[in-house]
Amino acid sequence: MGHPPPAPYGPPPGALPPPSPARGRGPLVIVLVAVTAVVLVAVCGLGAYLVLRQDDDSSAAASSGPVDLRVPLTFRLLASVSAPPCAGGAVTVPGASECYTLSSDALAVRRLEEVRAVPPDPARGSTGWSVAMTLTSADAPGFAALTRKAADAFAARAPGGRMAMLVGGTLVSEPAQVMQAVTGGQVEINGPAGGFTRDDASAIVRRLTGG
Repeated sequence: MGHPPPAPYGPPPGALPPPSPARGRGPLVIVLVAVTAVVLVAVCGLGAYLVLRQDDDSSAAASSGPVDLRVPLTFRLLASVSAPPCAGGAVTVPGASECYTLSSDALAVRRLEEVRAVPPDPARGSTGWSVAMTLTSADAPGFAALTRKAADAFAARAPGGRMAMLVGGTLVSEPAQVMQAVTGGQVEINGPAGGFTRDDASAIVRRLTGG
């Protein structure tokens, strides 16, 4: 049975302000959404959304997996946020209006049970291509613990309430705000309607797998 798409919710009062809107494609931006939880980061420009699901979705394109990643996929919490120019080890992504200093709280994923490009599926509210990833049973508990720690930091209005995604040690998105622990192992990267193509999805899969 299909599941309805997760509905977006606005950040509560006192949440960190979203980055200023960017023109053009802008940076890759991640949004964390648990099917049974409320988790959000504001989005700007034509970015991509990272959706974490706690259910299993069988409507997928041809897949690759299990797969050992060519470079590690790392989720890492922030230590601080500053204005550009970036200094002292802080990093950013093209189009972002902030610099990010990363903390030691991290999870490095070197193997995925599955990574696949998924075609549009209007029946479940998906109008563009996406990339679906399944964490291994070994990594899912660590991811749940990391997002739980991020959610606690978010409640305390601390920078650690935001989580960055790095591929091969390179920041590939603006960090997301995590409002609640995510205990499922399903990760999906989506884009705005009509703005995330098959080529975009395939490029992400190739970057992760080296294929």
